[in-house]
Amino acid sequence: IKAGRELVASKGLFIKKKRYAVLIYDLEGARLDTHGKPGKVKAMGLDLKRSDTPKVVQEFLSEILLDVLTGTGDVRQTVIDKVRDFKILFQQRPSWEKGTPKRVNNLTKYTAEEKRLGKANMPGHVRAAMNWNNLRRMHSDNYSMQIVDGMKTIVCKLKPNALNWTSIGYPTDEIHLPQWFKDLPFDDGEMEATVVDQKIDNLLGVLDWDLASATNTENTFQSLFEF
Repeated sequence: IKAGRELVASKGLFIKKKRYAVLIYDLEGARLDTHGKPGKVKAMGLDLKRSDTPKVVQEFLSEILLDVLTGTGDVRQTVIDKVRDFKILFQQRPSWEKGTPKRVNNLTKYTAEEKRLGKANMPGHVRAAMNWNNLRRMHSDNYSMQIVDGMKTIVCKLKPNALNWTSIGYPTDEIHLPQWFKDLPFDDGEMEATVVDQKIDNLLGVLDWDLASATNTENTFQSLFEF
């Protein structure tokens, strides 16, 4: 029997089958923990690699994952502080930058089906894209891009509104977002929970640190006035 050494890791985070991250210090006999580096993180099946995770969130998830795999002392508190700071900065971003990236397929098919049936079942992000096209037409907007099959979009959640829409998507290639879009009642809280809290829980929930409660920024702001 002959065996080969694939990788050796000093620490790992195992969530479930085919979803894990390890800190490699030896890859097929080559040391990676040299020149002051802790090694290399190998992540499989995690949200920091998914296309529906905004890039800024992917980078942050990679940062706190490295903290968990390399940290000493009170790692939980270090992660809590970083998550809380990130949430505060994320809340300051424009609402439309808090949406979820999605690629739209079969929009033409579902649009035709909607016209024929009056109301058709379809994936939520396709409905969001259709809402953009409809609102664009309602405002007689010939300057903004129309969403077509295969286009990448950002899906944003909406608060209750007169149209009874729960979301709207816009083309990622749209450089100048129209004012009618910016004036929509975006549900920032719901988007932050989906894009930040849920993604962090998917990554570190296995540690049972209850990060959502520990990093609730509303509690942080309230505590400033409790003295």
